[in-house]
Amino acid sequence: MSLLYKYLDLGKIGVLKSMALATSDPALFNDPFEVRPCFDQERHDHFAKSHESFYARLGFPHSLVADGSLVGLPTENAVGFGEHLNQSFRQGLSKRFRVLCLSRNPGSVLMWGHYAQSHTGFAIGIDTSIAGFPTGLRNEGFEVNYTADRSGIKLPLPYYQTPSVETFNFRGNIVNQPDELVVSDGGIAIPFSEYQRQMADVELKALTTKAIDWAYEKEVRFIYQLPEHSKQLCFEDGRYLVSIPKAALREIIFGFHAPVDLVSHVVQVFDSGTLGAPKLFFAECHPFLFEVQRHEAQPQYLLNYYKIVKPAQ
Repeated sequence: MSLLYKYLDLGKIGVLKSMALATSDPALFNDPFEVRPCFDQERHDHFAKSHESFYARLGFPHSLVADGSLVGLPTENAVGFGEHLNQSFRQGLSKRFRVLCLSRNPGSVLMWGHYAQSHTGFAIGIDTSIAGFPTGLRNEGFEVNYTADRSGIKLPLPYYQTPSVETFNFRGNIVNQPDELVVSDGGIAIPFSEYQRQMADVELKALTTKAIDWAYEKEVRFIYQLPEHSKQLCFEDGRYLVSIPKAALREIIFGFHAPVDLVSHVVQVFDSGTLGAPKLFFAECHPFLFEVQRHEAQPQYLLNYYKIVKPAQ
């Protein structure tokens, strides 16, 4: 059995009452580099040429820059240009996906510091293989790929075409025929269905790729596509939640600086039987390594540790 962990701060104590975790809107991830596809010079120039050519035929030869062309301008000098063009991609992810972010690492010094409010919170260990746990697109979730290079997340060139290669009806639905040809990378004509497949591939890469700086998280993501997976989720107060079956909650770990009130409250809920039968742990600093240790304890010992032993340290 391999558990996945969720680090929680003091304000998330309600998770153990509701037995549900909130999913994330991918457009609101805390790292601004996430779900932002690579926008290179090729994509910059493709859009500029296409846009300027289209509007030149309508009598507006300088549609992007007065008295000149944007083609060839180093894209890193065109402030906000790529951001503007990729905005609809990010908006599409926000409308169609929700993500549950878990970790394989229950002892990360940084995770305890960042996500458990400077070691004052707690972490829960979940067996996601338990029947009834909502898994979305893939039963085992998606391992996050950590990289220093964003070039692996590129939208196909037709995305930047003017006018758009996508045709919509009055309801906002795409009505292109699957075998309709569009000009793609390298000037090669591909069926519209292949363009859609390429877009779906980039969407998944964007949702599962992070900067190498985050590798310590050892993150696994469960991805839910809306509305297809809506029945797997609970919708409450504008958020989509993942319910945790009792049998899936296997561990509760209290941070090194967890307050007695938190421990006491959780032990009380534990004793009521509403949490199932998870193992309880307290965390402490390793005596000579930069590492978080955890020790299993019975409820009463756990309380005594935070009331008596811990204050003396």
